[in-house]
Amino acid sequence: MQYPEVTSATVEQAWPEPGSLKSRGGHHLEPQGFKGLFVSGTAGHFFSAPLSPRSSAYHASLMTSASDTALQKRALRGHLRSDRDALSKAYRADCAKHALQHLVTWQPWAAATLIGSYLPHESEFDPTLLAQAARDRGADIVCPRANGKSMSFHRWQAGDDAEATIGGVLQPLAAAPVVDAAAIDLFLTPLLGCGDSGMRLGYGGGFYDRLFAQVGGLRLGVGFALQRVSDWESEAHDQRLAGFLSEEGLTLFD
Repeated sequence: MQYPEVTSATVEQAWPEPGSLKSRGGHHLEPQGFKGLFVSGTAGHFFSAPLSPRSSAYHASLMTSASDTALQKRALRGHLRSDRDALSKAYRADCAKHALQHLVTWQPWAAATLIGSYLPHESEFDPTLLAQAARDRGADIVCPRANGKSMSFHRWQAGDDAEATIGGVLQPLAAAPVVDAAAIDLFLTPLLGCGDSGMRLGYGGGFYDRLFAQVGGLRLGVGFALQRVSDWESEAHDQRLAGFLSEEGLTLFD
């Protein structure tokens, strides 16, 4: 499959900095190749994925030149969001189809009966196809709703009503049935970036970090291959992912 050329341009992060009144909305994460296991959904083989040189030198320089972790994350968020925004709607839809092919043979996915998904915002990877495939085999799907600094998960399916936050992010209505997040088997987790060791770069709101510090469900980041990056300096509150799914395959972390 041919990948489009993308450009980088600094944009604001999706969640406001403390004391800021500006927010562009967003959820709640140097393609230098995969260092985990690459699981082929069609052949079921384990092999090392090829390295991708696209933007690697730029992003590596970006991360090493910044001394402050918060500034590093903000800069990386901007460039990854810009790259993701450059992908066409048709291309993103095609990526979702390929990602599902890599996922269906993964045993934890096949065994999950309660799956936490999300309603995509702007250029985010759209998990609708994945959620529908899970629902077709009998799994229940729940999606997050922001409540102050925390999230609750509500049953949701295509056609159900949703409402937008101030930033434009869609979420289930408050009246939708609530499910205990601790009962969720697997989370399809939105992100801007995924590091080599499973570090997740979100939008700066800390919603998923706070959630994952309290629940034990399997954490699967979902996104596009260009969102795989080298690790950055972690902070105490950062929560790692168990795996990352993209159009190129499923990577599992130790």
